[in-house]
Amino acid sequence: MRQKKSGWKRPALLFLVLLLLAQIGDIVYLQYFDTSRRRLPVLMYHHFADEAKEGTVVTPVRFREQMDALKEAGYQAVTIPQVIDYVENGAPLPARPILITMDDGYGSNLDAAAPILEETGMCATVFAIGINEGEEYYPHSGEPMWQERFAFEKAAPWVEKGVIDVQSHTFDMHQLASYGYSGRDGVLRLEGESDEDYRQALLSDMEAFRQRRGNRVSTELLALAYPFGYYSEEADALLKEAGYAVTFTIDERPNYLSVHNGSCLRMMGRVNVTDWISGQELVQLLQPYSN
Repeated sequence: MRQKKSGWKRPALLFLVLLLLAQIGDIVYLQYFDTSRRRLPVLMYHHFADEAKEGTVVTPVRFREQMDALKEAGYQAVTIPQVIDYVENGAPLPARPILITMDDGYGSNLDAAAPILEETGMCATVFAIGINEGEEYYPHSGEPMWQERFAFEKAAPWVEKGVIDVQSHTFDMHQLASYGYSGRDGVLRLEGESDEDYRQALLSDMEAFRQRRGNRVSTELLALAYPFGYYSEEADALLKEAGYAVTFTIDERPNYLSVHNGSCLRMMGRVNVTDWISGQELVQLLQPYSN
């Protein structure tokens, strides 16, 4: 005897198709029609030199290629104040915004990268280590720095032109416990450290950077990039208390900006850019991170 075919398969398949179409519709809506939610790719660079022997070094030739490719693909560099203005007030952003950042405060950010940024119509935010700013020797060890660190006054003309902004990479928490100075990994709490001692340690470091920066550059101090990518919800709450509106990690993940939702500015992801990535490869790499 022939068995009667089950009648549940067709409705179930139809349900799955409708669910998939709904999900695709949500993606299209968020990407093209919902102007209150935008994706923002954030790039992370460090030092620039003619030879890129390390993953954190990019040659000026490659950097120019990358900036040209981004521009050709329709990307427009934005500043941290622009991003904050979008989130707080709904101010417009470019169709394809991108935030370019550089860590540590190397002289090459100004000497090599800034002219290329200016020529290509781009801009970048540099997260400087306060205690190393303008120094020739490491303050703790007394050893010569492996690369020049710029002084805020040297950055000031580029800041005035809107090509460079200078924000915080902490004053003196760009350390690992293995260095033997503070015993702390970045901004993380020490083992056995009390709540109040930890709070004072972070707030004191943030204030030390603010004091050192002072009015030596014209922009407002608004953002911090976590050293070595060490961060926590606890640390981020303290940085918010210290007046940092935006914080950045080294986690490679998309950022979704939402109007009137300040939490989207906390612990933002960044894409590490190396000399091994061509301009076109960078554009392709950013597709999942962009509008």
